[in-house]
Amino acid sequence: SAASDVYKRQGAQFETDVMRWLRGAGALCERLVKAGKHDEGDLVAIIAGKQYILELKNRKTISLPEFWREAEVEAENYAKARGLSEVPLHYIILKRRNAGIEQAWVVQDLQQWLAEKH
Repeated sequence: SAASDVYKRQGAQFETDVMRWLRGAGALCERLVKAGKHDEGDLVAIIAGKQYILELKNRKTISLPEFWREAEVEAENYAKARGLSEVPLHYIILKRRNAGIEQAWVVQDLQQWLAEKH
């Protein structure tokens, strides 16, 4: 549909913008290939030797439970495809309306937040 094409275009632009911003900030960052139900997230960022899976959303309507499930499944797919013993920390990056990329929202759960601190 025309609406889903617009979503795809806006989503792709947001991915490019976030990737460039992260690279500009010194992170290694790559786009991940779209693979339907085997999707592994939108971007992988490598910071201080650790891999992080980023699920990006540029939507008017925000559905955190749905987005979070997606991020979890895709991080698991990423780990499985690479034979990793641990699923990388994963995040939802939400486009913030009328704000720069550096002001995008980053969402994770409490368990992950704590794991990140160790």
